[in-house]
Amino acid sequence: MTAAAPHTAPAAADGTSYDLTLFVSGASGLSAKAIDDVRLLCDVHLAAPVRLTVVDIHDEPESAVSRGVNVVPTLVRTRPLPVRRIVGDLSQTERVLATLLPAVAGHDAKD
Repeated sequence: MTAAAPHTAPAAADGTSYDLTLFVSGASGLSAKAIDDVRLLCDVHLAAPVRLTVVDIHDEPESAVSRGVNVVPTLVRTRPLPVRRIVGDLSQTERVLATLLPAVAGHDAKD
């Protein structure tokens, strides 16, 4: 189940856009929750165009291997650089924003 879901918020003034890939495992409740959490994050918290691709590792295991994904759910940001990833519970919005999207105003990366 690979699905490109163009969740597009109003364009950012600086031209920023995001490419995100969410790796999930099957049609489980946990996978559905991860998808819902990421879509909500995109719709509510990002004021930039977002391209979200959902990859089911059961359908496309080679995609997970080639991207170094060993645990699901994993959310990978490939644009803007640098590549960032977060693994596990994606419902903690502040943690996800701080870790994955430090370019968002008011959310600095935690080292």
